[in-house]
Amino acid sequence: MTFSFDTTYKNLDSDLYSRATPNSIANPEILLLNDGLCADLGLDTVKLNANILAGQDRLEEPIAQAYAGHQYGSFTVLGDGRAMILGEHVHDGNRYDIQLKGAGQTPYSGRGDGNATVSSMLREYLYSYAMQNLNIKTSRSLAVIETDEPVERRQTEPGAILVRVMNSHIRYGTFQYVAGQASDELQRFTDYVIDRHYPQLNTKDRTYLEFFDAVMQSSIEMVVDWLRVGFIHGVMNTDNMSVNGETFDYGPCAFMNYYDEETVFSSIDKHGRYAFGNQRPILRWNLERLAEALQPLCTQSALTYDELEGKLDEFENRFDEQYYTMMRKKLGINSDGENRLVDEFIQWLRKSNADYTNTFLELETPGTFDYPVFATAEFEQLRNKLAAVGLDEELMQEANPRYIARNYLIEEALEEYLETGDLSKFKGLLTVLERPYTSKDMGSQFQQPPPREFDSEYTTYCNT
Repeated sequence: MTFSFDTTYKNLDSDLYSRATPNSIANPEILLLNDGLCADLGLDTVKLNANILAGQDRLEEPIAQAYAGHQYGSFTVLGDGRAMILGEHVHDGNRYDIQLKGAGQTPYSGRGDGNATVSSMLREYLYSYAMQNLNIKTSRSLAVIETDEPVERRQTEPGAILVRVMNSHIRYGTFQYVAGQASDELQRFTDYVIDRHYPQLNTKDRTYLEFFDAVMQSSIEMVVDWLRVGFIHGVMNTDNMSVNGETFDYGPCAFMNYYDEETVFSSIDKHGRYAFGNQRPILRWNLERLAEALQPLCTQSALTYDELEGKLDEFENRFDEQYYTMMRKKLGINSDGENRLVDEFIQWLRKSNADYTNTFLELETPGTFDYPVFATAEFEQLRNKLAAVGLDEELMQEANPRYIARNYLIEEALEEYLETGDLSKFKGLLTVLERPYTSKDMGSQFQQPPPREFDSEYTTYCNT
């Protein structure tokens, strides 16, 4: 079959969305189709042609969602400026948003053209694919469709549409929008979100409080997973934070190579607000904004703001617990405690500026990488301390990827396509990232970090 749509979002107040129409495209071409995701969604790849995927042949009228958000700390009201939901696809009792990104203008586009470059959509396809295979909850990319319209950003490229799949695109910023623009709908909207994402909470006595608690927990788990693999989201605005704990909006994101908590690649993050080491405090800040958006419920239900603040007060301890559990697994420590040893290891990473991913592989199998930093007496002493309580190989292999999406390899693959129209290097990278925890070629080119000079100059862009 193709899509089986049942779009419940349209049953909400019409102020929460607008009708949208994809650009008319004469000759859409499927560049990539995610066969595994097609199977997960019960889609017939024979029937799923470019016109359906690009929104030319539509089963119903698409919508663009309205939302608000704190963007780099400043509040603004916005919405899907270059995205629109084709519909909610239902398969095996599960519901998925099928969204087009780069399909043209919507009522929320402002001065934007609503389009996207082929390199930025290929990049998001690759990142979401990598994160999925790293076992991190994420949006998924169903397809990249190249259009016949050039798009001008930093350079002129072919246009493209990404077909993105999520459990929903409801964000912290959606709640901010409802609270500010349609507060009378907040309770009904919150009930809708709970029914869709956290139906088990309907049996709880303090449903709205438990909802905030569940969102906080899923968000903590998401960010701890980012820290596990060295991922820098790059644009943790409240409108890019899913209430379901799904990582999405892979714009100026990147993976950290050399350990530095101040690592920033985004061209617009001038002050390091969303640096690798700031992702934890920014999550706390974002949750405070979500709590503020839920505050009107305090006059509509038994919820009190003191209760929301009480949940926020639990954040640090809960994040610590999740973080240290994760780090112990990365270090192969199969017991509670040893947090001081974890801290000592992190302090060594700060001083050494070693490659984050490969350090854990070197701990697991000494001699894998011929890096001077691994030949020091300090590293050997640290490894001996870890060996006394941890370095369990099975635990480490579950937590530590052999491969991440190295920035320079992504750029090489994208440049090859733009220059020659050849996706071979890009598809080769996808093959490596399909099984990132399984390595048959330790020390391969896919495990090597770039020269330090590359990282010091490397810049990522939103491409809006």
